Amino acid sequence: MLQTRGFETVSPEVIKSIKSYQKSDVLVSLYQVISSVSAFVICYGFLLFSVKNGYLSALFLSPLASGLAIRVFILQHDCGHGSLFRSQRVNNFVGRLCSLLTFTPYDHWKKHHSIHHGSWNNVDNRGRLSDLYSDCTTVSEYMSKSRFGKVIYKISKNPVFTIFIMPPIIFFVVYRIAFDTPVAWLRERIGLYVTNICLLLIYWGLIEIFGLKTVFLVAFSVIYPASVIGVWLFLVQHKFEGVKWASNTGWNMFDAATGGCSFLKLPSVLKWFSGNIGIHHVHHAAPGIPNYRLNACHEAHEVFATVKVLNLRDGIREAFTNTLWDEEKSVMVSLRSVR
Repeated sequence: MLQTRGFETVSPEVIKSIKSYQKSDVLVSLYQVISSVSAFVICYGFLLFSVKNGYLSALFLSPLASGLAIRVFILQHDCGHGSLFRSQRVNNFVGRLCSLLTFTPYDHWKKHHSIHHGSWNNVDNRGRLSDLYSDCTTVSEYMSKSRFGKVIYKISKNPVFTIFIMPPIIFFVVYRIAFDTPVAWLRERIGLYVTNICLLLIYWGLIEIFGLKTVFLVAFSVIYPASVIGVWLFLVQHKFEGVKWASNTGWNMFDAATGGCSFLKLPSVLKWFSGNIGIHHVHHAAPGIPNYRLNACHEAHEVFATVKVLNLRDGIREAFTNTLWDEEKSVMVSLRSVR
């Protein structure tokens, strides 16, 4: 008998096996946090001191700092799922610490992200600002727009705008306000404001020491690439050729994980910096699995063999493909094919 909410199409034995990977190793997790956060802080500090003293050539290290920022974000992400440590209190402490390095308010982002996990690729549950990069528009919705509305839509979905312009606005501006947030989310609102105050104090102090120009140059050169790459990862893991959407009656977690998430195969060094987040189908199937167990879980279960595989080149191509969901054909179609 097939059972368990969210895994209606998978046998209980497979479900139990997949969920058995939802165990963290405190030593591995501590090592990841200490090494990644320390490396980022040291690299960031080196950039500030070097640029302050006129060594602009030091900015060649900013890609390394950007990569470390992405890795710290993944650790924060794992904490939000309660997967990095067994204690939720420790997860929250580490997650909030990481948020001061990633410009992402932990509690606020965690709440929105939990909603994403409960509804992604559900065509009847869309429209949240926090799901901007994993959401979709249907062909009928697009066709019902006025000519002006279609032009605005095309501009808003233009890859240059969505990938290279919007990410820094999201991380530097949008994450400073309680967007798309009900009044009842008191903890999330307080957490956002506390994060803002902490960031203000930290960067006020850095500006006093290194000067506004140096701090801005370093912060932008590190966070901008990290935000672009982070948004790109999120985009291609949810919107790609062959992705499936379902209505409320046909939606379940496992089918959405295997049919609505890609397996982005990256080179080893990029897998490390991105914390294995490219193995996104496994993450969505069981969000409690820490980043360092995702690959083992994938390899141990044949049920993941049908997941869409993308390499680095595929991922770049998909990011520049604007698609709509055709409800009649149940496929994603190119915007250019719709007249």
